[in-house]
Amino acid sequence: MATKQEEREEFSKAQKILTEEMKRGEFRPLYLFYGEEAYLLSYYKNIFVRAFSENEGINIHRVGEDLETKNLKDLAETLPFFSPYRLMLFDGKVFGKKKLGEDFIQYLKTSPESTVMVFLEEKMDKRSSFYKIVKERGLILPCVEQDSVFLQKFALGILKKEGKEIARPEMQELLQRTGSNMFRIQTECQKLAAFLGEETVVTLESIDTCLKKLPEDRIFDLIEAMGRGNREELFHYYGDLLQLEESPTKIRSLIKNNVEKLLLVREKLTEGLSERDIARALSMEPWRVKKYTLEARTYTLQALRDLFHALLRLEEEIRKGKIKEQLALELLLLGEEKSYFN
Repeated sequence: MATKQEEREEFSKAQKILTEEMKRGEFRPLYLFYGEEAYLLSYYKNIFVRAFSENEGINIHRVGEDLETKNLKDLAETLPFFSPYRLMLFDGKVFGKKKLGEDFIQYLKTSPESTVMVFLEEKMDKRSSFYKIVKERGLILPCVEQDSVFLQKFALGILKKEGKEIARPEMQELLQRTGSNMFRIQTECQKLAAFLGEETVVTLESIDTCLKKLPEDRIFDLIEAMGRGNREELFHYYGDLLQLEESPTKIRSLIKNNVEKLLLVREKLTEGLSERDIARALSMEPWRVKKYTLEARTYTLQALRDLFHALLRLEEEIRKGKIKEQLALELLLLGEEKSYFN
């Protein structure tokens, strides 16, 4: 199974190939864009739609609910109208609830080269015959969550287009506020540019005023307060999350995810790994590793294991209906979950 970093490298190589081929007006018969980064999936779908948009898009067919193999073959074998290619778009049709038949997938081995088929999927089984066929005849672009270097370039491009400048510390703070979701980065950069008005330089103050912290960051603050035993701060952050209309279920889930990451980082620190090695081993951005490392050092390895196991046990009790979600969460925050189990 490919790591996140390996998929990012595949994305970079495929992106360059795609750009060069489209400049030459060349297309392969099959393309697969898959991954959790919705911005990239949308971006590359729109690139193909624009490339085939002449003559009011007569050479574009978006495949809907009709997935009968015979009908799809007829469409695939329809000649393009005054063009060397026509486009068929399959959005979530390979592994969705209503999916393509295996006979059509096998047909892709010999489908006409004049019909360009683009498949967009959130998840992909690389062991499937479909994946192997596309790899043989086409191009695969893993649209996965990108690393901090890519996201910095992306954010910088948006801000430059708006006539704004940003230094490295401000960029790091910006990405901490936005997270790695590219749609969110785009929206928040545009919001920040509008807030600055005629000012051209992004400052930490402008970021702090304009961009709210993500719920994940407030969760991290909450966990820090738990580690210090500071109940006043802890319930201040908890109150902030409730004001953001975050449900107890989501808050507990975010705490669990963060504690799990802290535990993984603490284990790697115990093994003697450097921050760079931890980032590579866990496929985590360096700035995130630094943040988790600082916090993980305030806990013993056993304390984090105990906290993570308590979260798992509370989750099981909630699932069985033995305890209400909010009560379970508040027992955890108060550090009284052990009394419940006893």
